[in-house]
Amino acid sequence: MDTKMHTAHAEAVGNTLGGELVSYKLDGQEYVWQGLPEYWASHAPVLFPTVGATIDETVKFGGKPYSLKKHGFARKQEFRLIEATGDKLVYELVDNEESHKVYPYKFRLLITHKIDNNGFSTTYTVENTDDGDICFCIGGHPGFVCPMKDGEAFSDYELVFEKVENEDVIYTTNYGGGYIDASLPAVDKLRNTNVWPLEYDDYDVDVLLTKKLKSRKVKLVNKNTRKGLELDFTGFNALGVWTPPKKHAPFVCLEPWNGLPAHLGETGNFEDKPYAITLEKGGKYSVGYKVTIIK
Repeated sequence: MDTKMHTAHAEAVGNTLGGELVSYKLDGQEYVWQGLPEYWASHAPVLFPTVGATIDETVKFGGKPYSLKKHGFARKQEFRLIEATGDKLVYELVDNEESHKVYPYKFRLLITHKIDNNGFSTTYTVENTDDGDICFCIGGHPGFVCPMKDGEAFSDYELVFEKVENEDVIYTTNYGGGYIDASLPAVDKLRNTNVWPLEYDDYDVDVLLTKKLKSRKVKLVNKNTRKGLELDFTGFNALGVWTPPKKHAPFVCLEPWNGLPAHLGETGNFEDKPYAITLEKGGKYSVGYKVTIIK
């Protein structure tokens, strides 16, 4: 079910399927990917309770195996809309009989979308309603229209980080569902620079992933006009950049993650995953990202 939000100059739409924000328009310009199925049918899904691929679609919680697929199950679930105002939507998902088959814990997941005349924010809040600690990863997968204007090309755009970086950029594999393979060479994308030009060929394998960035903000802008948007991913440990391999799709995803895809050779124990979050009984954890339009 779609629900609309409005401000003086902006309009947006949220959907109960996955609690996704499926549209954000400012002065009539759409910025959120519209989910054309020939490219990628989603918009800005939540990744919970895992991020990225799991080895053979299996993980272990407390030593017991569970069949948990890539990016988790929340993005495919029907959320309940519990709050709707002119500029804010709050969606809720709680554990149930089906979730317990793939994830043993009791939880409450809230997704809050808020818009204004400059952009929007998405916040994830996890509440532990279990009798003991719970463990999870969480991340965002927002897709942004790129190119944003008629007559522009994908390669007219670049990512500009707030700080000069000197870190490895790594691929996840295009075999086995997207694992991290330490034997693969790093990609020389952010060596002593803060500028990452967008070229379709760079994504012919899978997502490009950075996990030691100094920057907490990145701009997606046209090289010539300098117009676009800025993503603030403060609170997240890793950032993935993705567009579907070999499809020349008119969008790019900037994905802030607390959690990583499976590493080849890992134990399979969920508690060992990098950036996994352990939350005590009755605890609450919140993290989110903010998008600001650059006009």
